[in-house]
Amino acid sequence: MDAQFLNTRIVKAFRHVAPLELPEQPVHAIKGLSEHDGELLYESFWVKTIRDLADLKFVHWAQEICALRDVPQEKIDMSGFRDKLNKAYEQTSIKVLMKSPVHVLQGLSEGDADRLEEAFRIHSVKDLANLKFARYAQEICGEAYKDLSAPIRKPGNHGVSKRTAKSGSRFTALLLLLGTVLVICIISFFWPFGLSWLEKKNPAANSPDSSTARQTESADDHSSDRSNPSDLADPADQTESEVERNGQDSADSANSNPSADPNSEERLNGDGTEYHVQAGDTLSDISKRLFGTTKRWPEIYELNRAQLKDPGKIYPGTTLRIPAR
Repeated sequence: MDAQFLNTRIVKAFRHVAPLELPEQPVHAIKGLSEHDGELLYESFWVKTIRDLADLKFVHWAQEICALRDVPQEKIDMSGFRDKLNKAYEQTSIKVLMKSPVHVLQGLSEGDADRLEEAFRIHSVKDLANLKFARYAQEICGEAYKDLSAPIRKPGNHGVSKRTAKSGSRFTALLLLLGTVLVICIISFFWPFGLSWLEKKNPAANSPDSSTARQTESADDHSSDRSNPSDLADPADQTESEVERNGQDSADSANSNPSADPNSEERLNGDGTEYHVQAGDTLSDISKRLFGTTKRWPEIYELNRAQLKDPGKIYPGTTLRIPAR
């Protein structure tokens, strides 16, 4: 690039930049473009650099339309503009399109058109095609890369209106939100069925707490095996200790005997072969109450298996058959 080329297109602060690096400089490096103009371009089209402006597809579409101004309308195939014009303008003549506002181009909103008018006084497609700053950007990139026949950059999402890109982001976020809500609803719906399946798969988990029963029995065995302090008492005091112990044994015997428990009397039938389940009863509790140990609950369960589907679930009012003592 010679000095005259740079002087007419690039502001003084950027003229020292190497030619290959110029396309990546901000758009306000172009002579006549302010930083505010650059902000408007970025807000509407995400145009940030000279290369972005040179590659702006809306400018290229406007230039394609204006390039056909001298061709008779009947010889123009308007199907080539189907993806470049809004549907209402697809069959509009070239001369009318050149005078139409820029929002006839597909992807440009009226708000984008207002910002172009504010920044560059662009009112029509023809004005956009002749925008000198876009032409400067194309010339700078052409000089930097020495190849105007190839696209300045690969086709992609560049040049898409910022409003369109934001709409796509919102749509993606909405899809993610709906997907998350759907997954939560499905889990909530099938959760009870999963719990029911687990209970059926592992019924032992609902049986009377064997560890609690073992702890109770261990405590009973420990208390029965524990040495009585009266065994170490003086011979003179042994008689009194034996009397007290015999009295205590009698009380324990009375407690272990179901006939001594008024509640047991109420729950057993006359001959003691049936038991009426009360609220809070478990098979372990019934075994302990009737036989003095929790170890016989499986016998009660086996005897009543026809009506007890689950040993961990017995209901008040149920009449149980009691095994022989």
